[in-house]
Amino acid sequence: DRQKGWGQMKAVVESDGVTYFSVSVVRGILNGGCGEMGRSLRVAIIGASGIGQHHARWYHLAGCTVVSFAGTSAESCAITSERLREYFGFDGRAYLDVAEMLKTEEPEIVAVTSPYRMHYEHVIQAIDAGAHVVCEKPMYWDEERDLDDILVRSREMADKAEATGRLLGVSAQYPAVVPFYKAFYEQIRGPLGPVEKISMEMEVKGRKGPKRFEEIWIDVGPHPLSLVAGFLPEGRIDFGSARCRIEERSNEAGFQYVGNGSSCEVEINLRDIDEGSPIRRFGVNDFLVDWGGYADDDGVYRALLKHGDKEYRCNDFLHIFIEEFVKAVRGENGKVVVSGRDGVLNQEYLVGLLRLSKEHP
Repeated sequence: DRQKGWGQMKAVVESDGVTYFSVSVVRGILNGGCGEMGRSLRVAIIGASGIGQHHARWYHLAGCTVVSFAGTSAESCAITSERLREYFGFDGRAYLDVAEMLKTEEPEIVAVTSPYRMHYEHVIQAIDAGAHVVCEKPMYWDEERDLDDILVRSREMADKAEATGRLLGVSAQYPAVVPFYKAFYEQIRGPLGPVEKISMEMEVKGRKGPKRFEEIWIDVGPHPLSLVAGFLPEGRIDFGSARCRIEERSNEAGFQYVGNGSSCEVEINLRDIDEGSPIRRFGVNDFLVDWGGYADDDGVYRALLKHGDKEYRCNDFLHIFIEEFVKAVRGENGKVVVSGRDGVLNQEYLVGLLRLSKEHP
């Protein structure tokens, strides 16, 4: 690190047959692919005006330093900078160029919360810069590419992370709630036996206007599919039993999820609404909970699960996801709740069921 020019190197450079590694890559090697325990990690956000602002605050609350974000215009960056300052005291820099931000700031974690057609490019850029990455759901999607190409690019993202020893998480974060749901279930019903049925009903009300047809499936579908995998990580969709129907303002899917000699019935209902409070409900074996949120005494958003007149409180699902990811990067026995490889499986389900809707409308 004291050698001239070494501290300015960003990732891996090959010259005259010699391979040079950046400081962040060497730290990762020395720590088994992770960072230093307890250290404040440097985080950069790609796209912080929407869901990215919440990623930024969760990293701040996890003890990280949000050093920068990348936006699309000087005007939007100024607005976002002010919003982040009010939200959690952000005092980092805004960039219009992702490559410049990665080169200058050398973040150890990058949150990719840009439009999902940009996810592939931004994830690859961040990994090449030596960063661990959390990518928003869907892992990648571009309506101008065919479905096979979408899957190829998704696999390439996971392959790249694994080949470079970087952690890649996909924030289809609902598996984070599984242990809390089970605790709530057991408080009321007793021990949870075999999972024979999983149901999820989810309504959304977009701040940028309504979503229609497969836009709903692409944007919201990753959540229930991820939740199913969180309850039954060894299972897989039996596509021979599957159905999927895409209508203008609603999507529904059903299938058997099989594994380890057992089968689970899955029902998914998604809707885009214009008015009212969106329904968000899921459950196992007909023990359904509605979930929402509230701000605690410190102004931190928490999750609230409700079943009848009973309540269970826990951290927000994305909060849990990011805390675990940060611990994993630090080498503190954290868990990547939804890994890059899990994200690929999620994409395969998303694509497979969408294809089914087109074959049998």
